[in-house]
Amino acid sequence: MHAIICQENGSHYISMVFGYYRDRARSYYADYWIVWDSKKERLIKWPTFKPKKKFLEKQILIVDADQNDWNLSQDGEGCVNFLNRNLLDSIMRENNQPQNILEQCRKIDKGYTYDEVHEIKTQKDIEDLDWITGNFHDAYIAKKKLQDDGKLYLKFKGIWGCDLEVWFWGDLEYDMSSRDSELVDDPYWFDSTILFHDGFVYLIDEEDMTVEKITTDYCYFKARHMEYRVIPK
Repeated sequence: MHAIICQENGSHYISMVFGYYRDRARSYYADYWIVWDSKKERLIKWPTFKPKKKFLEKQILIVDADQNDWNLSQDGEGCVNFLNRNLLDSIMRENNQPQNILEQCRKIDKGYTYDEVHEIKTQKDIEDLDWITGNFHDAYIAKKKLQDDGKLYLKFKGIWGCDLEVWFWGDLEYDMSSRDSELVDDPYWFDSTILFHDGFVYLIDEEDMTVEKITTDYCYFKARHMEYRVIPK
């Protein structure tokens, strides 16, 4: 699992994610992740949301949701399989974190490359984008343009923690009238479905959709290719 870590000064960096837990308080602000610091010198706790803000503002964006090497509880808490919560709590309290643990973390992190522009080609790509966008909850299309090269360009805003640029091309078909901010009072998405069907990729502004359910009541996009770029806030 890897993530974009959004810092208070507006900068960001890519880190492997080694764990996810909640403190005893059951609130949005109790969620935290175990990640590298910006220099990859030590492990730190990184809350999901920026503290002391009027609204929920995400400061971590999971860009690779692979947890195959994690031990997870039924409620989704856990960490990579060579660590555990008690050990991590102990490590967080130490000024000089154990080098053998840090080296093992570096070893499994080695070789990862973050692609700034990523094409949707597999089911895992869909899952990763769902993690990044929270299934496009609160998103809206702030900009749209059919480019000279035939690609449809969209810029989504409203996503928690980032904006998102998306491109569709190849036998392109779409209808965004039901969420067009120039035509309707409510351009905001509540949920979404991304799926493959007969060589096409679809993005639809509703959960649990199938191709057969698509009507003009939905905002949808269909193309041979779809790619995206995350713009952290």
